[in-house]
Amino acid sequence: MGDIDVVTVCDRESDLYDFFKLSHQIGAPVLVRANADRTINRNSRYAEKGVVKLWEPMRQQPETGSYTADIPKRSKTQHSTERDARTATVTVRFGSFRLNPPRHNPTHHTEHLPDIEMHAIDVREHHPPDGEEPVEWMLLTNLPVGSCDEASEKVRWYCLRWRIEMYCKVLKSGFRVEACRLGHAERLARYLTVMSIVAWRLFMITLIARTDPAVACSTLLADHEWKVLYLKANKNKTVPKKPPCIGDVIMWVAKLGGYLARRSDGPPGTFTLWRGWKRLADLTEGWNLAAHA
Repeated sequence: MGDIDVVTVCDRESDLYDFFKLSHQIGAPVLVRANADRTINRNSRYAEKGVVKLWEPMRQQPETGSYTADIPKRSKTQHSTERDARTATVTVRFGSFRLNPPRHNPTHHTEHLPDIEMHAIDVREHHPPDGEEPVEWMLLTNLPVGSCDEASEKVRWYCLRWRIEMYCKVLKSGFRVEACRLGHAERLARYLTVMSIVAWRLFMITLIARTDPAVACSTLLADHEWKVLYLKANKNKTVPKKPPCIGDVIMWVAKLGGYLARRSDGPPGTFTLWRGWKRLADLTEGWNLAAHA
């Protein structure tokens, strides 16, 4: 891996003292969105007067700069309201604090629970669009945050967390790996490894198609793959010398998976693309067999 560090980026479900303690013990960098306005900087696990909560001192820190964040679209659920995709301008503050173990943690009686030096980054949108809730994130990390650039870097990492959600959706909804019924853990691990690689490739190609659709598909597809796909999608035409763009390729793959591409349809989903990629794999295998017959 060289000088590359792996940083674990999590949402509010991971705002747990035991998670931070483990990352501290094994020296693993983490970045977590805070869920609780917990008491910090305590000198004792017992009750104290004038306790300090996390939110207030961090929001009293001076603003160090601003950052432009892309906020993804969110559908209405039981626990959240609907939200349109937009670009939000947020202010950034940061500071350090001492994370104390919960007073009633049951392992107090069996081991020493240390205080952990942490850093917090307060991210706040002051002027959201009418009818939209403002962006308000409190990010916690055990990595050093001593400047606006370092704080903005962590905000940028958290903004990319949504891609982790999309990647997992590709695995679970598109590839349906949870439906696998292999009888041994070793076989399941090998299956998930292969599916993870395929899911990564599908997700990467889809992402590039949305962000840079004009790029040539030859940078992501093998020569025989895009040629088979072109002939399938464009009957009675000869294969061009120049590879088509990745935006067109994604649409052809989606149509193989049942996408109708009507004017009112949104972009193709992961399950449709997965069906299309499986059909393309079968077509490509047939092409190769015919070429070596």
